[in-house]
Amino acid sequence: MRFAISLLVLLLVGGTARAQQLPTLPGGMTDPRREGDGGDSTRIPVRTSDTEVLGETSGSSQGGTRGDRPIEAPVDPNLYICGPGDVFELDFWGQQNFQLKISVDLEGRAFIQKVGFVNVAGKTLAAVRTQVKKLVRSTYPGLKFDLVLASPRSFLVHIVENVKKPGTYATQPMERVSAVLDRAGGITGSRRRIAITHRDGTATTADLVRYELTGDVTANPYLLDGDVVRVQVPDVAVEITGPVWRPGRYELVGSKDLVELMTLAGGLKPDAATSLPIRVVRRNAKSQETYEEHAFSSGAAPAIALRDDDKVFIRSVAEYQRSVMLIGAVANSDNADAAAQVARLPYIEGDSVLTLIERAGGITASGDLRRAYISHIDDKGTTVTTPIDLEALLVRRDFNADRKIAMDDTIVIPPLQYSVRVEGAVARSGLYLFNPDFGIAEYIAHAGGRTRTAQDLDDSVVIDTAGKTRDYAPGLKLRPGDAILVPERSFSRPEIVQIVLAGAGIILSGVAITIAATR
Repeated sequence: MRFAISLLVLLLVGGTARAQQLPTLPGGMTDPRREGDGGDSTRIPVRTSDTEVLGETSGSSQGGTRGDRPIEAPVDPNLYICGPGDVFELDFWGQQNFQLKISVDLEGRAFIQKVGFVNVAGKTLAAVRTQVKKLVRSTYPGLKFDLVLASPRSFLVHIVENVKKPGTYATQPMERVSAVLDRAGGITGSRRRIAITHRDGTATTADLVRYELTGDVTANPYLLDGDVVRVQVPDVAVEITGPVWRPGRYELVGSKDLVELMTLAGGLKPDAATSLPIRVVRRNAKSQETYEEHAFSSGAAPAIALRDDDKVFIRSVAEYQRSVMLIGAVANSDNADAAAQVARLPYIEGDSVLTLIERAGGITASGDLRRAYISHIDDKGTTVTTPIDLEALLVRRDFNADRKIAMDDTIVIPPLQYSVRVEGAVARSGLYLFNPDFGIAEYIAHAGGRTRTAQDLDDSVVIDTAGKTRDYAPGLKLRPGDAILVPERSFSRPEIVQIVLAGAGIILSGVAITIAATR
């Protein structure tokens, strides 16, 4: 008690001596409470070196963290590193309650009356508290007191390399590296290899991807005075697509294999086909894209090493879905083949020609409704075709013309032909608009007539779109897409080859859709 009274007398004498020189407040005013009117029991601080005496209080200590930025949690004394600019409160309570506000100077020292300077820079708050308590207790035994952090300091850190606005930024001990990087305009380099170099030479690595995906705050550390934050360039960045929860491009910094990539991508979705291999596409030494496939191991990705710019494809169970193809004049189809347009639809039990065409969006106006058919490969590997009358089904709505569809069937709807080709010994070989009233003689006349080397009209032949030939006959009816060949009386070998090639071209153009249907 004797030491407590001595301390109180010292503080009161110091306060009385300084009260003779009234402090000037902003605007030239003086503090009325320092002029002896009593007033509130909580007094305006009086500066004594690096210590401010807050005076007697009417209750317990009001200390606490008063930073100018929000904090995510109470300060952990075992983690908070003290330094220049920190402000502490040394709170005393008992018969008399009063506080000492202690500021840490630029050299990292805190001054306490009758104790002296205490080095606090670089020490944790818990270590400083223990040290100060020991010194104060030896000077003022028997007093009840504690040390609290009243206000955290601000300091500068350096943000360099691969950020939009590199430079020096002010921060506080409770602010994580991600917040400072945001103020620097954001990252243009690696989000997983952010090197933080401290003034003592030690280093820490931040991994913001791991922090954002898992909430692991150790991957997004706090900063210290004078830290240099260096955002490095990505090392091994790969892309993953398919049925995973987070498809995208990721940088690998750990094992750099499929296991790490699958972890970052969130794992497989339920519709992933683990019985199908994983495909890895990468460039070889000639910058050509090649691929390799790796099987799943008990439903998990194997530990296959990956390289920078690899592309990983995970298969879906949709690839098991059996389908039906529509080839030809189909709406909403893909131009996947020069000979035909193709639409692939999943097979549903009970499908028919009508339901499939409706699900495909219908057929285009160029479809030849009379020459449509179903193509199917039987157990012996032979292609079997079944004609379907789409004109009756779609135009006249005769549902008796509908046909059931089996799995892996192909519906072929050839495009409508609007011309007839005339080739051989004629003046102007080529395509001529179809006219239902024309016969062979009329088309040959349109082609400029037969040449002097042409054989007789009776020797002309007609080749249809299926490749079948018909000999000349009076009144023979032609159809769109047919070709008329007028042979010469005698042909040299090159001429024979030319005619054969022309005929082959006619046949190939007519059967292109059939070939596509049997793929």
